Amino acid sequence: MAKKRKNDTSLDPFATSIGNSNLDELLEQASAGDVIKMPAPSDPSRSITLICKVIPHEQIEQTTKVYGKNRRVQALLNEKSVADILPAIAQDGRNQHPALCWDKGNETLVLAGSRRRMACILSNADYMVLSSADFTDLDARILAVSSDQYIAPSLWELGQAYQYTKDELIEQGKKGSYREIAAIEGVSHTAVADAIKAYEKLPESVLSLYPTANHVGREVAKKLIAAKERDESAFINLVIELADDKSLSQIEGDEKRALAITKLLTAEPQSVQRKEAVLENDFISVQRNLKSGDLSIKIDNKVMTDKRLEQLTKLLKAFN
Repeated sequence: MAKKRKNDTSLDPFATSIGNSNLDELLEQASAGDVIKMPAPSDPSRSITLICKVIPHEQIEQTTKVYGKNRRVQALLNEKSVADILPAIAQDGRNQHPALCWDKGNETLVLAGSRRRMACILSNADYMVLSSADFTDLDARILAVSSDQYIAPSLWELGQAYQYTKDELIEQGKKGSYREIAAIEGVSHTAVADAIKAYEKLPESVLSLYPTANHVGREVAKKLIAAKERDESAFINLVIELADDKSLSQIEGDEKRALAITKLLTAEPQSVQRKEAVLENDFISVQRNLKSGDLSIKIDNKVMTDKRLEQLTKLLKAFN
């Protein structure tokens, strides 16, 4: 088996000392059938017993599901969003660093390692996990957050997570303000506001157009929201059109492709002036703008003699 390269992530929250080693090192060395004990994320004095097992690639989607409060929206994971670990996992035939799973009743819930799960599915690789029935809901929530440290979720995904926090605060009888959420999440209230607004205002179909959801940061999200609010119907129709636009996939480079998508989605519509024809013949065109009432006159120079120009000038000078 190849040495660990970019085949998975090191989980900093598990750098807990165990004897002369730490849990992260033990996880790297785990193999099928091993039993490992770890301190519970929510209470280091409580021990969790993990069993290492390998799930065949054809059974991953049927036998595992991602914990519901995981901050990564699984529908947004694709080859681009797991590109940093996909080649090594495909080469090795499985992930080297086990994911952490909760055997909750009849379900195996992935608490940390949803990107590894997707990489294994995409590459037809087996999925190595450390699973236990000893986790609690609080453990699961802590792991769902800490597992995001390697590559942060997108602004939109964070918005969804912050919205969950807001809903829970409201259920507790609190306001669920941005500042309350920020105090819990450890970020600024403006970051919370921008993330929630992106989640509320932008449909998932917009994020799906980009190479990865992380290409929609705060500034891009603001531009997209402004374009959507300017003309929501036209914006949604454009999103549908771009989803079928094969030319976008031919743009080399994720950054260039993302920039092109943003430019198309946020382009200002060309103003169309509605005009009424007052006079139209082979030599003269007189049109009136229906909105402003302004007249535009176009005269062919073939019929604009000096005498006619003098007469027209005198007529126009009489206007006041």
